[in-house]
Amino acid sequence: MAPMGLYALELCQLGLSDKKCAWLSSVLETQPYLQLLSLRDNHIGHTGIRRLIAPLARGCRKLSVLDLAGNMLQSQGVRILAQFLVTSGQGLETLDVSSNGVTAIGARDLANVLVPEFNLSLKHLNLNMNQLEGSGCEAMGRMLVQNQTLEVLTLSQNNMFDNGCQALFFGLESNTTLKSLDISGNFISHVGARSIQTYLQSSSTHTPTDNQPGLQSLNVSANSLGDEGIDVLCGGLSTNRHLIDLIANNVDVTDNGMQHVCKVLKAGAVNTPSLLTLSLRHNYRLTRNSYAQLAEASKANHNILRIAADLQFEGWDEVWTKVEMILIRNTVYAMERYRVPLLMVARGRILLRDITHSTSANSTGIYSLPIELRRMILIALDKHNVLTRTQHISALNIACNPANHFSTKQELLAAVLANDYAFVHEMIKTVHS
Repeated sequence: MAPMGLYALELCQLGLSDKKCAWLSSVLETQPYLQLLSLRDNHIGHTGIRRLIAPLARGCRKLSVLDLAGNMLQSQGVRILAQFLVTSGQGLETLDVSSNGVTAIGARDLANVLVPEFNLSLKHLNLNMNQLEGSGCEAMGRMLVQNQTLEVLTLSQNNMFDNGCQALFFGLESNTTLKSLDISGNFISHVGARSIQTYLQSSSTHTPTDNQPGLQSLNVSANSLGDEGIDVLCGGLSTNRHLIDLIANNVDVTDNGMQHVCKVLKAGAVNTPSLLTLSLRHNYRLTRNSYAQLAEASKANHNILRIAADLQFEGWDEVWTKVEMILIRNTVYAMERYRVPLLMVARGRILLRDITHSTSANSTGIYSLPIELRRMILIALDKHNVLTRTQHISALNIACNPANHFSTKQELLAAVLANDYAFVHEMIKTVHS
């Protein structure tokens, strides 16, 4: 029987004030199994969070998600949370303090404790819609140099500007654990985009076999990148080895900028891994010609699985039908890259086994064929040619050797696909999501 007690407590949009936090603190004292606490969209300030921290530390030792978005913590309240992360919040994995009036001072306090000597648990940090500005983002950049646990960082709408973007990505160059970064709505131009390009190029040496392959998702929406910024960004994407999800909605790109995007997509036909998902919504200066180019570029790319766009022109259905057909084709290819190795090994265990009881000339059926011909039959299972010759050989060698045992499909796939495994794994996750 599961232990009695609350596992999640959500008290959102209830007008909770600092005074009412005194009542809530007595409740939290008696919730040893609480894992999620959401107090978003209330009126809790630094006095209220101070009243809650001690009960949280004493009574909620299993807490992993703390959502305080839309309150009035400001930098004073964030400093209290930073102290909590050091002393008692070692199990906390997600912290949301978006829209709390946090300034660069609060960002520095948080950044100072998100280093290995103080905290090794926080994976998701949301500072959306605060007032970090350039100096606060610089503090985040310094933190990323040392941090080894953070996977998702949201810094949208923080008046970052180009100098903050440069500082952030300078620190990110030394980080290999962050997987998702949102810097949308931060007044970043082509100047700031150059720091993103430098990061993508410097991290292109990371291979998919690394345990921490680098940034996988980047949101640069609602920034004034323009065609020049998109050109710069594409310069980094051309050597990309890990970024698979790019969100560039409302970045003021025109048909000229789309040409650079299409060039990157065409290059993805031969450079793997590459983008799996691309979002270009709310770019209203794009014309029918841009989307026609997008369809042609996608045709040469077997990796892209999702494209989000607005089609604001007459006859859009004809163009988008082409894009949809290409995405369906790529989805089939992605599934084949997962299915074929498993199928080759499973059938190979039968077709390639040694027949000890029938080695005479009277052998019949598939076992009367030369083993090389049987190998060719197995390779023919890859009817879309989604595997390389090396991967075919790996699958056949595994099938021939009964000593090879794998406890999961993922282990078998990793053995066959080698460097491509992490990328294919992400493709399957994208397909199923």
